[in-house]
Amino acid sequence: MTEIRQIQHFEAVFRLRSFSQAADEVNLTHAAITKSIKALEARWGVSLFHRTTRSVTPTAAGQRLYKMVPEFLAHAERVRLSVNEGEGQLHIVCGPVVLDTLVHPALLKLHESQPHVRVSAESKPPLLALEDIVQRRADLMLVHSGALQALPKQSQIAITPLVDEPYYVVCQSGHDVLAGRRAMADIVQYDWAIAGFDSYFVQAMPKPMSALLEQHHFPKFRLFSQAACLDMVRQGDVLTAVPQSVAMPLLDSAAYDGFAFPADFRFEVSAASLIESRQDPALAAMMAALQSG
Repeated sequence: MTEIRQIQHFEAVFRLRSFSQAADEVNLTHAAITKSIKALEARWGVSLFHRTTRSVTPTAAGQRLYKMVPEFLAHAERVRLSVNEGEGQLHIVCGPVVLDTLVHPALLKLHESQPHVRVSAESKPPLLALEDIVQRRADLMLVHSGALQALPKQSQIAITPLVDEPYYVVCQSGHDVLAGRRAMADIVQYDWAIAGFDSYFVQAMPKPMSALLEQHHFPKFRLFSQAACLDMVRQGDVLTAVPQSVAMPLLDSAAYDGFAFPADFRFEVSAASLIESRQDPALAAMMAALQSG
């Protein structure tokens, strides 16, 4: 805990550019916070600040450390909660479509069987999500199966397929795309809003399809919310792609229309976690909730 407090002291000095103001903020004396920073510098073998009688300026090492402080303190807090609450803490990382489509229904089922479990879920690109898993900052990642296979460090993780269903093109009722040819080469010429759509997802596609998408700078709008994409479709002339299970209720309404995606473009999602983590009761319960859907 000493090092965590030193990082907190460093953050205050960096932000305020003053040892005196930082000491007041964290309820320490000037001498105490100075000692804390010096101890951190000695432990890490770096100088974090240039000090004069009139100014406090971060060094290059201090600048680099400051960028990592939020993640460091957030991870420390997750560790504290995990230790204090035992098996009742679960952190999930996933793509935006997965978050909007799979996670919250599974959380409702998890809450029925494990009401004590606390869950946080956030959207991240696959490579960052995998790094969170490997570094134990997250417990479970849910990602497109093709993108997952393109990632490194496969030997450290257990992978479980969860969902495999086609994508549908969704558009505003009366959209011009409905009257024309629906081949991939035709529909890709329209403006699209897609949730997520990272480079690993593109790499998992057949080469002709990925080349066609790159040629047309697809998509025009890359958002991190499936709901936002659908709202753009409802209010404008853009297209989006959503899983079949999401599309079917929309196509029953007057606001939307659409059709099955013409290419082999599927919503395939797998769960990944560290192999040794699968025995964790909260994680096992979440996996069961996801698989029952």
